[in-house]
Amino acid sequence: MTTRRRRKKKPGAQEDRILRTFLEAARPLLMEELLRLLNAGQEPAEAVATVVEQLVARGQLVSLKGGRFGLAEKMNLVAGELSVHPDGFGFVTPETGGKDIYLVAANLKEAWHGDRVVVRIEGSRGRRKEGRVIRILSRRLTDVLGTLAQAGDTYYVEPEDEHLLFNLVIAPEHLNGAAPGQMVRAAVTHYPTGHLNPQGVVTEVLGDVEDAEVQARLVILKYELPDEFPAEVLAEAANINPDLSELALKGRLDLRHLPMVTIDGETARDFDDGVCLEKKPGGTFTLYVSIADVSHYVTPGSPLDKEADQRGTSVYFPQRAVHMLPENLATNVCSLIPGEDRLAVTAILNFDRRGRRKDFTFARSVVRNHARLTYRLVDDLLVKKDRQLRSRYRPFVKMLTQMTEFCDLLRERRAERGSLLMSLPEAEVVLDERGWPVDVLRVDHLVSHQLIEEFMIAANEAVATYLGEFSLFRVHERPDAVKLAAFRTYLKSLGFDLPKEVHRDPRVLREFLDEVRQTPLAPMVQLMLLRSLKQARYAGENLGHYGLATDWYTHFTSPIRRYPDLLIHRLLLSRLAGRKPPFSLDPEDLETQAGHLTRRERAAVGAEREMLSRMQVRCLAHRVGDTFSGRITGVNAFGFFVSLEEIFAEGLVRLVDLPDDYYRYEEALMRLFGRRTRRIFALGDLVRVKVAHVDIRRRHVNLVLVEEEEGAKREEGKREKGE
Repeated sequence: MTTRRRRKKKPGAQEDRILRTFLEAARPLLMEELLRLLNAGQEPAEAVATVVEQLVARGQLVSLKGGRFGLAEKMNLVAGELSVHPDGFGFVTPETGGKDIYLVAANLKEAWHGDRVVVRIEGSRGRRKEGRVIRILSRRLTDVLGTLAQAGDTYYVEPEDEHLLFNLVIAPEHLNGAAPGQMVRAAVTHYPTGHLNPQGVVTEVLGDVEDAEVQARLVILKYELPDEFPAEVLAEAANINPDLSELALKGRLDLRHLPMVTIDGETARDFDDGVCLEKKPGGTFTLYVSIADVSHYVTPGSPLDKEADQRGTSVYFPQRAVHMLPENLATNVCSLIPGEDRLAVTAILNFDRRGRRKDFTFARSVVRNHARLTYRLVDDLLVKKDRQLRSRYRPFVKMLTQMTEFCDLLRERRAERGSLLMSLPEAEVVLDERGWPVDVLRVDHLVSHQLIEEFMIAANEAVATYLGEFSLFRVHERPDAVKLAAFRTYLKSLGFDLPKEVHRDPRVLREFLDEVRQTPLAPMVQLMLLRSLKQARYAGENLGHYGLATDWYTHFTSPIRRYPDLLIHRLLLSRLAGRKPPFSLDPEDLETQAGHLTRRERAAVGAEREMLSRMQVRCLAHRVGDTFSGRITGVNAFGFFVSLEEIFAEGLVRLVDLPDDYYRYEEALMRLFGRRTRRIFALGDLVRVKVAHVDIRRRHVNLVLVEEEEGAKREEGKREKGE
């Protein structure tokens, strides 16, 4: 694997001198003393004061009473971000690294969740340091989303975010038309003090909490997703000519004759990628992966390009999408729509009869989507062999059948090198005409999913290999030893032993997963493994991809919805044409861009997960009293979580709702053990539960065991009869 050493930026020389002066003085200093020690004739007082202010803002220096400044580290002070638990206590994550510092509720003072604060370490309990907020360096939250409520003459906003422990008081003259019960967005005008709640002003009335669009708007605002395009961006997109002129087609490889198809979900809104496979005499294969040529329409540095860069990615909700590109580009001009000619960049990959890649070429192309297929449709054609469908899609059945054969070969080759072949179910939300969920279906990983997954991985690997060292990489670093140890302990509670070699050799982990896959516990083990592994990210240097067990990987296949892919297209096309790329390949610049795009991706994933959670909870809110089968997927000291089988959702059976015994939590075995009955609730156990209560605001679902409820009714009946 080729890697590049990243240049590190050195802190300013003036900052170094000031911090060193404080260290040498070994005491807090007045500004006059600092200037004298620095030799004020050479250091302008205003410049020194500016640097001191910056150091105070970063938490390295602390402003003390009497006008003195001191080194935070020498006064047992730590700067970091505050995370507040809904139960009132908090933790501060030190910016300089190290373990979190615990704060009891009283020691949070007026700080809010997300604030940058300075805390004084005032003791420890066991290995855990405890502290108190002494200064708020900066406020993260300036707006509060929530429900407007009224108590007498007082109006206030109950925050949606359960980490915010204060209600925001709104004066009647600042309601701006909002009525109690509506969801609103309010700006904070006064932060809380020791005796007063925070105050604010309503800036936007979102509407009825039961409106599906309001729920989507809440998530968009919470994750700060740019929902509306600036006028200049929309104007630029509207001026793009979608017609394929002779100039647009000049020099392109014409692949419109190939039976290219797209395979996506039922509700897909845009189509980035089309695939076609040719099986040659002798059993070799040529795979065509054609990707929408977004770079033809989006000019580097244009308002459209800058907006796409800022957004980083599209975000998909059950009801709607927040596109990276304006909708007419994302779902029409760039999208590989069935029956339409479209511009593309095609990877042409040649493989031998065992599925080993022999060579590859890339070309700007013009293609035609001959069929818009879905995952379920392809599964019905290939696995269920639906006769009517096979007759209707006869021109594609042979190619699709060969695709499954080729897909199996690619998976075999990936398995040999240690690639983790995991397949977790996904959720599909079924909406009514109002946009509200009526069901949440569990969508298993079908053969059709595997086809597209393997073909996209093959194309991404080929592009990364071709581009070599100077690229934007998709990396997945080796597992953290501590998290892997915790995962090993978790597996022991299930009766599995994880070999120690997994940290350095992914093949060992892949072999272990193959064994687990044959058991009912496979989905839980895979989910816990994903939580134990590091998250994949973008990087300006090649660190390899542990999960895929490959040295070279990037993202090339989704430029309609991912900005990194658009950058890779530009880099690839520049390389093919012998031109310099239209962006910097400096390692620091690439790393900065990679960090931004990783943050945008994670914000999108967080928003999509929260929207799904809101849909799941609202779906179950209409099923209170209904009974479901489920499997225990998590156990802790206050109960156990159950993943329902009939609906793709989860709920908690609380310890207080198990009245038949006193249960002991055995953490090492991940189970609850009944002291009298010796009854056990452990990971993987099948149970029958009923939805007892749904807290929509906190997105909590309380379940009760059906047998426990029936037993309680029998006991009550006996008491009534005097037995």
